[in-house]
Amino acid sequence: MRRNQEHPQEVRLLIPEMEQLDFVSREIARMESTLRKARNQGNGLSPRARPLIQRVSSVLRRGTKAELHKYFEPRLVSIGPLHHGNPRFKRSEQAKFKLAAHFAEENGIPAKSLFDNIKAEISELRKCYNPDDIKEYDDDRLAWMFFVDGSAILFTVHKIVERKFEELKTKVDRLVFAQVDVFLLENQLPYRVLQILIESSKEPEIWKNSITKFIAQSLLTNIESVRQSQPEDVPNGAPDRDNYAHLLERLREEHLTGPTEKNSNSIIGGMFLYCGDSRKHRKTYRSIKELRESGIRVKPSNTNNLKNISFHCNFLGSLRMPVLLVDDSSAFKFMNLVALETCLDYENDFSITSYLCFLDSLIDTAEDVKELRVKGMLHNYMGSDQEVADLFNNMSRDLVPDQGIYCEVAENIHKYCNNPWTTTVAQTYYTHFSSPWTVFAFLGAIFYVVLTVVPVYLSFRDGSKH
Repeated sequence: MRRNQEHPQEVRLLIPEMEQLDFVSREIARMESTLRKARNQGNGLSPRARPLIQRVSSVLRRGTKAELHKYFEPRLVSIGPLHHGNPRFKRSEQAKFKLAAHFAEENGIPAKSLFDNIKAEISELRKCYNPDDIKEYDDDRLAWMFFVDGSAILFTVHKIVERKFEELKTKVDRLVFAQVDVFLLENQLPYRVLQILIESSKEPEIWKNSITKFIAQSLLTNIESVRQSQPEDVPNGAPDRDNYAHLLERLREEHLTGPTEKNSNSIIGGMFLYCGDSRKHRKTYRSIKELRESGIRVKPSNTNNLKNISFHCNFLGSLRMPVLLVDDSSAFKFMNLVALETCLDYENDFSITSYLCFLDSLIDTAEDVKELRVKGMLHNYMGSDQEVADLFNNMSRDLVPDQGIYCEVAENIHKYCNNPWTTTVAQTYYTHFSSPWTVFAFLGAIFYVVLTVVPVYLSFRDGSKH
């Protein structure tokens, strides 16, 4: 800043100072614009905010997570705009085109009509993505992409649940890869696209039920009950089936649907926990092996709800949780569910992330996996027990759980493990009554006492009276 010598009352700003002022003004204007956008977005949010279909957060792609990068990339087919046009998927693009044609033919609807129905809502469908991710697609190209991809998904899912694989005219291994690709975060379509196509079909209920069955078959928990489930069976408390952002979110919600058991204790169990210290040696519940040594056994819960983990103390301790299915698709599903929960615009309680971290605290080594497998708590279709242990240890690395979800369970486990009485009781029980033969031997000893010692004692007592 410099004063004019001829006119002292005038003050001139030098060019650098003017540039500085312009910079600050621009930044203040940008800040105010950001606040206005935040207020507008906040006013439009529902209680369960829908996330945009977006790329996986860089937090999950860098550092120690870099080795898990493969779980976010499509292996066979691209769905939606984020990976569209990749030369790797040229062959699958041709396959999707044929499947979409079959969907239109099976419903007796011209492809142009299905396309027009999607095009009519393309303005709203665009809002499901970050504008920068779809700016190269005009409305026609984006609507056509949605029509082809959505129709191919519905036709494929229907034939899978009907077990008519031959009509898909593809090899089984490629079909398995495609089923996994459907649940990648970066491979999602707006759920509304599927709804438009279903509503346009000849028999909407058939296609709706196919999606319901397909999600049930894709769950990571309790495979036996899933096989027996019917599409029309909707558990109490099930989420609104028309309010999903995409298939991956529906998979997440189905994993969190169903009743949860409350922690319960008998009178003796309550006394044990009351005398325990929840603050001491918090790592004593860290693995299945350590739980077993403390007298705690793991048992299956009655639902697929991953929040349904509870601790019960009667005479011994019991940790109840859903039965887990582990195969080659499990890591893809888990990591993309975690990626969904990590999205900054998604309001959630990090339930899947918290479950994964809790499970990792139980699984340290192959011995822990073996114990779960032997008890029927884990179905291992992936490989060795060590591979499963390594997988869960790697997936949960650097994840931040919601400490409140399983806090009561963890606190009760600490109290049980840090009570010398429970340890003594458990060791006594499992040392002397760990098998049916020891129980029979104990009962035999009781009968021996009743049949031999008692009569001798009674006769001695009667003789002494005379």
